[in-house]
Amino acid sequence: MFFFGIFGIQQKERTIKEFDNVICPECGKLTRAELWESFTYFHFFFIPIFKWNRQYYIKLRCCGAIFMVDPDYAKELKRDGEIDFNRLKKIKIPKNICPNCGSFINPSFAYCPFCGQKLL
Repeated sequence: MFFFGIFGIQQKERTIKEFDNVICPECGKLTRAELWESFTYFHFFFIPIFKWNRQYYIKLRCCGAIFMVDPDYAKELKRDGEIDFNRLKKIKIPKNICPNCGSFINPSFAYCPFCGQKLL
């Protein structure tokens, strides 16, 4: 967070939509998936003025697999429900993301402060 008095710049992640009964292409289990958005925004008195650096991801709950979503396809997913994994790009889980719950964490932590999962 970058903050000067009454205005600043922050990074934010939020879940946009959840999908039920998705078959995971990684482990083959029937699971749930979340479409989430990550962006940076400028705020004035904690009111967002404008956003940039928007990125969209699909996270599967079974094995923690994360897929990057094209912004145009993210708009389609917001409207209707079927996920086409052929249109997604699998990404490696960065060290600052918990493989269990998907929260952003400090890479020096031994355990996730959100779910308690032991980190590698």
